[in-house]
Amino acid sequence: MRKIISILKRGLKKLYIKRKMSTYQIAEYYGCSQATIWKLLHKYNILLRRVGNYLVIPYSVLKGLYVDKKLSSRKIAKIYNCAYSTIDRKIKECGFKIRNRAQAHIVYARRSFSGNLFEKAYLIGFTMGDLRVRKIYKNSETIVIDCASTMPEQIKLINDLFEPYGRVWASKMDRRGKRQIQAQLDLSFDFLFNLDGKIDYWILNNKDYFLHFLAGFTDAEGSFFISSGKAFYSLGNYNKKILDAIYKKLMQLGIRCSQPRSDNKKGYRDKQGYVRRQSYWTLRVSRKQSLMYLFELLGHHLRHSKRRTDMGKARRNIIVRNRKFGKSMDILWYRKV
Repeated sequence: MRKIISILKRGLKKLYIKRKMSTYQIAEYYGCSQATIWKLLHKYNILLRRVGNYLVIPYSVLKGLYVDKKLSSRKIAKIYNCAYSTIDRKIKECGFKIRNRAQAHIVYARRSFSGNLFEKAYLIGFTMGDLRVRKIYKNSETIVIDCASTMPEQIKLINDLFEPYGRVWASKMDRRGKRQIQAQLDLSFDFLFNLDGKIDYWILNNKDYFLHFLAGFTDAEGSFFISSGKAFYSLGNYNKKILDAIYKKLMQLGIRCSQPRSDNKKGYRDKQGYVRRQSYWTLRVSRKQSLMYLFELLGHHLRHSKRRTDMGKARRNIIVRNRKFGKSMDILWYRKV
């Protein structure tokens, strides 16, 4: 601090009075804060210029920068090489609404959530399965949703889900083929924030809402596959409570499935390189009649292109097996629902 003061004693007046540099420019020149320059100007009794008189910013220009482009007063001050307090004062003089800290971070246009309960149920299911939801800071008005994936279909789906509501950004592919994708949304999406792993009663108590939820969860954590010549539907997750609730609801709908089971492979690394931090739970449907009924209920709600394709393969597998070996003796007990 002494070194800065000794320099300012010899040069502050020259820079401020003769060269007409702003306090912001002088602070940058000396590598100190703007507040330090103001204090020293007062200490040395240097006659202060009438701040703002020399700076002329047309109303339309300031509106374009602050209101339309949503630049902060600090960024505008850097453009004009002046104090940001000068810009703040001009913003007030023009009558523009002052943004708070949270609003100042919002740059890209956003739309509030549609309010559609079917879409809401799907997004909750998808989020529980595959997304991280957070705020940038405690009082932020931005909800950030992100995940990493090696599957192009997953990246495209997340983009399609959230692009109508806010900015979606995706990184370049890393050496493992993984990409990071992030969406910035407004507070109308707070229903995705702090999900505690329990499925809300309004979803479980309504068949159609549940099916949309299940479609979202399936697009995130489910799979349709052929093993040993037979079709299967599988869900996997670390949270057993979610799978238990899904199991009970599927049984109520007449879709026979196995109870969630754990492989107890903590620390296992899968093909994508993900390491399991805890036991992973799975639920499966293998009976032909139950699978066909599940396809009938779920098919139209799936949005993941690979899930739809794989479900089609599983359906064809069952049709071929029925033609070759005859229909299963399973009673179509689900028709009672």
